[in-house]
Amino acid sequence: MTDRPATPTPSLRRRVVVTVLGVFALLLVLTTVLVDLAVGAQLRRDLDARLADRVAAAERFAASGVAAPQLVPLLQGQDIRVRVVAPDGTGYGDPGLDPAGPPVPGPPPGRPGPPAPGPGGGPGPPLAPPSPPDATSTVVTRALPDGSRLTLVADTTAITEVRSLLRAVLVAAALAALVVAALALAGGVSAALRPLDRMTAVARRITAGDRGTRLAPDRPGSELGRAAAAFDDALDALEDAEARARRAADDLRGFLADAAHELRTPLAGIQALAEAMLVAPADAERSERRARLLVRETGRASRLVSDLLDLARAEGGLPLHRTAVDLATLAAAEVERARELAPQLRVELDAPAAAVVAADTGRVSQILVNLLDNACRHTPPGGAVSVCVEAGDPCAVVVADTGPGIPDAERERVFGRLVRLEQARDRDSGGAGLGLPLARALARAHGGDLVAEATTTGARFRLSLPVAEPRESGR
Repeated sequence: MTDRPATPTPSLRRRVVVTVLGVFALLLVLTTVLVDLAVGAQLRRDLDARLADRVAAAERFAASGVAAPQLVPLLQGQDIRVRVVAPDGTGYGDPGLDPAGPPVPGPPPGRPGPPAPGPGGGPGPPLAPPSPPDATSTVVTRALPDGSRLTLVADTTAITEVRSLLRAVLVAAALAALVVAALALAGGVSAALRPLDRMTAVARRITAGDRGTRLAPDRPGSELGRAAAAFDDALDALEDAEARARRAADDLRGFLADAAHELRTPLAGIQALAEAMLVAPADAERSERRARLLVRETGRASRLVSDLLDLARAEGGLPLHRTAVDLATLAAAEVERARELAPQLRVELDAPAAAVVAADTGRVSQILVNLLDNACRHTPPGGAVSVCVEAGDPCAVVVADTGPGIPDAERERVFGRLVRLEQARDRDSGGAGLGLPLARALARAHGGDLVAEATTTGARFRLSLPVAEPRESGR
């Protein structure tokens, strides 16, 4: 037995959970990044708006004649440091801010800003300790209408801390959401896959012998419904195949028993005659009678074996040598033969000029011989047998007799192997019961059929053969 590649059977539950959680985690990461960027941008816009407001206020104060020393206390506050340089070069406010150089980091949040300048524009109280080197800031420098130069420095450390806290909260929330989603998803997938577990349980019950169990999906249009319906259809097909196999086995056993019974009778007669001829001496007349009986029994056994062999070949795909065959000509020849063998009957023929089909001449003749022999065998002396050939597509040959006929319930059963009706149980009058099944098998091998038609008197058989292009051989 060749090794077949194994069918991949990954865990559906694990695949669904991992896939959904992966997509959900990706969405959470994207959401976290977008929220962080949006909040940071909004905080930056708020800071820029505050600086713009301070610059606008300084311009208004300067235009109204407010001196440079008084601008510092009016503008500083809310983490914004101020440095004003008067037109004469005097600086006020935070001395660490140089408009010409890089901004100096301010104090961290929570610490007071630089003190306001003292009266007269002098330096104020001592400055606070230097800011840590990692502090960040935003610098705005503007020239005021009175010639002064304004420098504003906004500390952005608070924005950084807010964003860091927001990121920590978002990460924690995302992790908690993933855990909750994993638990909910595991439960949901288990519930969704419960029909598959039921299918497995049903398969195991069927394996254990409960062959009538079915899934019977309530929604056959869904994915699981289609799978369950296909599963039920497969079980029905297997059950039907098993029933057919059992019937075939029973038919085969019955056929073998009937065939053995049919063969036992002529073989027993042959054995008895042979023993009598060997043991008991007889005169010439008795020896001749025994020899004739021996020939008759041998012929019966030979015909039975030949019919069985032909029937097996026909049912298994009999080779046919197709040529153009005129059914009218064949029927006329077989009618002449029947008239010679059954002079006590009227054998009539009704045939058109020609009814040509593509068929095996010998096999069609065999069908007609079986039909005529069957009709002559069951027609009492003085009765009539008629043969009618019908041209067309398909062509047909109808054989009817005036015998006892076939009951409607038995019209299909007569085509069973080794079947004889009650009125024909005698082997000499009823035959072995292989002529009609062999004739039907040969007809179907040609693509036609043989049926027993309903009639009020006698029996009526119709052989139909399709009109086709001649071929040298076929199956």
